[in-house]
Amino acid sequence: MNNVITQNILRLFFFVLVQGVVLQQAKLGGTFFNYISLFIYPLFLLLLPLKISKIALVLTGFGLGMLVDGAYNSPGVHTAACLVVAILRPLVLAILEPREGYNVSLGLTIKSYGVLWFLKYAGVLLFIHLLVYFVLEIFTPVYAIEIIGRTIASFLFSLFLMIMYMVIARPSV
Repeated sequence: MNNVITQNILRLFFFVLVQGVVLQQAKLGGTFFNYISLFIYPLFLLLLPLKISKIALVLTGFGLGMLVDGAYNSPGVHTAACLVVAILRPLVLAILEPREGYNVSLGLTIKSYGVLWFLKYAGVLLFIHLLVYFVLEIFTPVYAIEIIGRTIASFLFSLFLMIMYMVIARPSV
């Protein structure tokens, strides 16, 4: 149990540091096509243990969002997006539950449930996270096309970044 907690605390600091120091500065689209924002930190919520309580999950989402908002000096958009993901995660897990059910001793990783399952799981929650984030950041229906464009472009690159992390780091918990 302590090993799981320690791994998740280290993972939290790693993701917040990478997000706040490296990815915040990344400008993939240049000055003319600034639609791509890279996000790795939502993966922290996705990799939390299956048996975490809903209250602990929501509080963790709130804390994660506040840390990233602090790094970005933003007014709560990351927090709101993390809270939505934390609230919807149990529902998404229920919908994607394998026939044989989940093994609570295994992590919610590619290694445990396979690439296809992880792509569906991470894809749904990352897309929701990014959509909420960009809707709140831009906050006007006039820019609906821009919101959708940024969400899709950021989704593709961020999901690729998350998969790369999963392949390289190979987390088991």
